[in-house]
Amino acid sequence: MKLYDNNLSPFSARVRLMLYAKGLEMEMVDPFTDLEPDVFKVLTPLGKVPTLETDDGWILPESETICEYLEELHPEPSLLPTDPKERAMVRLLGRIGDLYMLAPLTTLFGNVDPSVRDHDKVVAAFTDLKTSLGWLDHYLDGSGHAVGGKLSLADCALVPILFFVRRIPEMFGKSICLLDAHEKTTSYWKGIFDEPAVNRVYEEMDGALKGMR
Repeated sequence: MKLYDNNLSPFSARVRLMLYAKGLEMEMVDPFTDLEPDVFKVLTPLGKVPTLETDDGWILPESETICEYLEELHPEPSLLPTDPKERAMVRLLGRIGDLYMLAPLTTLFGNVDPSVRDHDKVVAAFTDLKTSLGWLDHYLDGSGHAVGGKLSLADCALVPILFFVRRIPEMFGKSICLLDAHEKTTSYWKGIFDEPAVNRVYEEMDGALKGMR
């Protein structure tokens, strides 16, 4: 299999974290540097990473869909709890990240350059991000894993998002940590780095972010 991937993308990092946790080997291709733009658009009209290409040439985009497919294809070690309520919580935390945290982060990234910055949008995005962090904190239990005391698809979704939550203030000249106001999220963020796969993804994202500057 082949994963069209970019190290800085939180969506791509979500899938890579899953692959590392499961010990799955896969060819990684960055379509933005390794392919002509038109070639990637032929594979997927979405033109976004990550996109999975199976050995028989089947193309599957969208990180959550890819993770669910790979979980069914390679169920061990499982990244979904057996308890139905815990499974629902995995999906809930992923949705909070995707719908309510990534949206303001995307707005902020679009306003990093001060020459084109919309101050009102930046203020609103930081407000929305702080609100969504409060929602996340409500559903975490303060342990080193999002759900069930072990690595799950919720962690795969949250770790790349929280990477950017930690780093985005410095891009606006702020020396604050947005996690400090959320005790359970802070505790979770510290504990999740006991997982080797998390450290690997963090280093990849950190390297890509430094290379962008």
